[in-house]
Amino acid sequence: MDLKFEQIAGFPKSLSETPQHFCPGCTHGVNTRLLAEAIDAMQVSETIVGVCGVGCSALLPDYLDIDMVAAPPGQALSVASGLAHEIGDSGLVFAYVGEGDLYGRGMSTLMHTAIRGEALSVFCANNLNTGMSGGHMSPTSLVGQKTASTPEGKSAVKYGIPIDFTRLLTDIPKTSFIARFKGFTAGDIKKGREYIKRSLLVQKYQRGFTFVEILGICPTNLEMPPTKAVQWVKASTSGIYPSGILKTPEMGRIQ
Repeated sequence: MDLKFEQIAGFPKSLSETPQHFCPGCTHGVNTRLLAEAIDAMQVSETIVGVCGVGCSALLPDYLDIDMVAAPPGQALSVASGLAHEIGDSGLVFAYVGEGDLYGRGMSTLMHTAIRGEALSVFCANNLNTGMSGGHMSPTSLVGQKTASTPEGKSAVKYGIPIDFTRLLTDIPKTSFIARFKGFTAGDIKKGREYIKRSLLVQKYQRGFTFVEILGICPTNLEMPPTKAVQWVKASTSGIYPSGILKTPEMGRIQ
């Protein structure tokens, strides 16, 4: 009897074998693998360039076996925009940035990059705190959430309510693909892998601005075990940061 073997899993070629140094339970590791798998699936490892933000995002050049550039605080999309104009149709550009960096100091750059409809993909790791500075409040921190800068809990009166920046981007005419997923369960991760791949495909074939937010956990700064952190984030963000595809090219885009 002839036996046929089919490989259904393996180590992504675009993921380096360098041991990762993310904290136990941190979802940055999952995000890194999903990026590598999407790059491999599209066979663009030789023509894609990544830009990493500050904080934990800055570790990605050690773990992805592709060309990457490190950006100053708040300027990841400025660097990515310059690369996109230089590379043009010959390659792809993506930025991987934490929400404290992207929505905080980098908010103006994010909005104007989207308004211009730059041909690049942005992946935002949203773990509800600014990990770069040791867990301070970020623009997406929840009301009542304890952080390094709000030890008594975030006050809506003092700091306002958390803003869904992902949904805000859908109202900008030149954004092409907008989505969000939670990287907690096998189903979530499978869906997220498709979102990341689709965002790169839209950039490649439609030359549009694409954005995927990945809602994750930071057990260290949340001061919770990973399993409890997942439960807390899922329960606390329900209805505030919904998952799913929020915008596609088919929904309408002004050229």
